[in-house]
Amino acid sequence: MGFKLAPIFSDNMVLQRDSEVVVWGKAENDDLIIGKMCGQEVKAYAKNGEFRLIFKDLKAGGPFELEILSEDQEVIFNNILVGEVWIAGGQSNMEFNLKDSIGAEKEIEQSNYTEIRYYNVPDIIYENGDEVLPEGIIDTGWSVASPETAAYYSAVAYHFAKNLYNDLKVPIGIINCNKGGTSASSWMNEKYLSEDNELTEAYLEQYKKAIENLTDEEEDRLTSEFYKSQEDYNRREEEYKKKYPERSMEQLHAEIGSVPWPPPLGRKSYQRPCGIYKTKFRKITPFRVRGVIWYQGEEDSSKAHLYKKLFSRLIKCWREDLESAELPFVFVQLPMFNDEKLDTWQIVRDAQLYTYKNMKNTSMIVTSDLGEAEDVHPKDKKPVGERLALAARQDVYEENINGHSPIYLDYEIIGNKVRISFDYVLPGELIIKDDTKLNGFEIYDKNKVLHPAKAYIEKDKVIVYSEEVGEPIGVAYGWKNYIEINLFNNIGLPASPFNTLSKY
Repeated sequence: MGFKLAPIFSDNMVLQRDSEVVVWGKAENDDLIIGKMCGQEVKAYAKNGEFRLIFKDLKAGGPFELEILSEDQEVIFNNILVGEVWIAGGQSNMEFNLKDSIGAEKEIEQSNYTEIRYYNVPDIIYENGDEVLPEGIIDTGWSVASPETAAYYSAVAYHFAKNLYNDLKVPIGIINCNKGGTSASSWMNEKYLSEDNELTEAYLEQYKKAIENLTDEEEDRLTSEFYKSQEDYNRREEEYKKKYPERSMEQLHAEIGSVPWPPPLGRKSYQRPCGIYKTKFRKITPFRVRGVIWYQGEEDSSKAHLYKKLFSRLIKCWREDLESAELPFVFVQLPMFNDEKLDTWQIVRDAQLYTYKNMKNTSMIVTSDLGEAEDVHPKDKKPVGERLALAARQDVYEENINGHSPIYLDYEIIGNKVRISFDYVLPGELIIKDDTKLNGFEIYDKNKVLHPAKAYIEKDKVIVYSEEVGEPIGVAYGWKNYIEINLFNNIGLPASPFNTLSKY
């Protein structure tokens, strides 16, 4: 019957350099499978219907040929490169296409990079035997970056790859594994959700109740109605914007209502806990990669108090499945956004800061200056990708550069003032951007009530105070869904929002 390789293996792929490379698939028990590449010949016998071939320490370069054969079958992959491979994970802001971003036309025109390759994990949201949703899914395999292909690449991942390639001068492979509107709970297995009572109740039990008496026919009807309501809303929104182009999104929502959300939760819902984990992420494991870039958290603002637990468990889950206990995770702290329904984005950002401070081999980039008040999908993705690459260069590739934003370290109360210390800054490296005074600072009185505050830079520290507060107990910075901030370092990276009352 021959063998069947995992779908991620194709012509044009990039394999991880200086690492064991795993090639896996399905075969009849005891079938001998042989792999040949770069002068190595490896063998494995299939067990429990599966096999693994392991190549050792491939060096950067190419193009190479990979040959997989058994007694009655041979598969040859061509134009393979060896270099650095990264997974681009998350939700819609990572999914966001290059063609829709600022500067897209020029970027696409100049996207001829034969050593940047891209694999888009097929967008399967549900599968049960032969039934797969949506229907007609096609796996296009790995592609080579060019004006003909790059338009539909993740904008963030493309800019990350381009910057990394220009710095490292080795092939770069991106595995695009993301889905708009997904909670972190959709991207991990049940083990990591069920080990915590709060997460079990909020996600697994909620899902169990939602599907308890839900028939497939009823789910299909509810899903159809939801998408029809979205189409109707989009039509009314477009008409309103044409008629009143000067009005804000807040005015628009007051008159025509809010975007219909969320979709109905059911067995076929892409938002179900552990769903996309099984239908997308597990399709690519244990492909060897250097690390993960991650942009997600917007969907979890509705349960922001749980994100600290959720995100750390997701990282543990992915590291386990990718068989790398210290796999680098370079992630985006959410930008500013004026969410009209929930005042919780600062809680998600704080959970991301906590994760960065407490989990080894994580890096966080700050994007508080890149948000758009009325658009949850900021279109300027270039600096996001550049900052991710900068952080990876310092933390993963150990280059002697400063790729970090100023990160809150500690505070000290001195009379009626609070002195804030930061990591990753030296005296003279903190600056005020585009203004004469610092914005975004608030100060806590002894009753834990926040008051607007004044602030100024003193060498590598910030002094915060208010005439209204004689006995301060702490400080918050950027502690809102959306607020203009302007504390930066001297290479143009914004300081992370923080709250001194949080326990980091």
